[in-house]
Amino acid sequence: MQNFYGSDISDIEVELTEGIGKTMVIDRLSRDLSILKLLSTFVTYVKIGWGLSFLTDTNSLSNRISQIKSYGIGVSNGGTFLETCFVKGKLEKGLKLLKSSGFNYIEISEGVCNIPKKERKIAAEFASSNDLILIMEVGKKRKAEQLTLNETIDKIGEALEFNPEMIIIEGRETGKGVEIYDELGNIKWEWADSIVEYTGHEKVMIEAPMEKQQVELILRYGKKINLGNISMDSIASLASQRLSLRGDTFSMDRHLELFEGSPATKFVLHIIKNSVKIDQGSLINATGLSRRTVQKALMELLHANLIQENTDIRDLRRKIYSFVR
Repeated sequence: MQNFYGSDISDIEVELTEGIGKTMVIDRLSRDLSILKLLSTFVTYVKIGWGLSFLTDTNSLSNRISQIKSYGIGVSNGGTFLETCFVKGKLEKGLKLLKSSGFNYIEISEGVCNIPKKERKIAAEFASSNDLILIMEVGKKRKAEQLTLNETIDKIGEALEFNPEMIIIEGRETGKGVEIYDELGNIKWEWADSIVEYTGHEKVMIEAPMEKQQVELILRYGKKINLGNISMDSIASLASQRLSLRGDTFSMDRHLELFEGSPATKFVLHIIKNSVKIDQGSLINATGLSRRTVQKALMELLHANLIQENTDIRDLRRKIYSFVR
């Protein structure tokens, strides 16, 4: 490929896309697929959301799946599809329909109903025997049924027994009031950190439909974090944030590479770097971290000579921090 100056930029493209996380895009069957062709490098797989596979005839569904796969992108069912099949006593029929329609990813979820281990095992074994990629989702959709953090970790542990390619953390299409998100869509960092620490970056995918959430998760965990429920309109935005091609994450890789600390400490470093001067209280508010965690991060960053501490001349009791450039 050449840019508008006529120079070959293929080597630059390879460098940019190395080491970025996986991206799952939600398909509501309401858009043409031209954007996927244009940005296929940055999409791992597309999920035909919810139970939408029931709403279209078999030929139209198969043709849409074939078109997506022709771009080198995988295709998954929405978890509600198999939940519906299970409730109707037609789980195995539903699995066969997914395979015959051309899906190459199978998602098993319990967002609306609980699927017993026996039936989840049937679905997992079907995926394995048919060379389909198994994805398992953890979390409840209804507000009254939300899991606690400990229950979420337990459910992740159960899902890992089936050796899925990925564990998805429920975020719904709104990103509000579910799992790691509060009612306003703010990230509950204690939850997010606990989940990522338990699973590791490679095995977990966090649904993050809001662009603000995508930016914050990238800043916290780096460009390798796997993100799902991305809208068609947000593919380019997410890719540019991962690649530090926008102001929010510009030069992110540079300063994160300088320090091999925890995700929390790197997040504190990023906030300080993008502030002229900031005090401890403001850092706590900006990061959502506990006072103890922020204090520990500040000590590590000061020891590494990445930040400096000064006394506020207007209030000698107040310490302010700035990035060492």
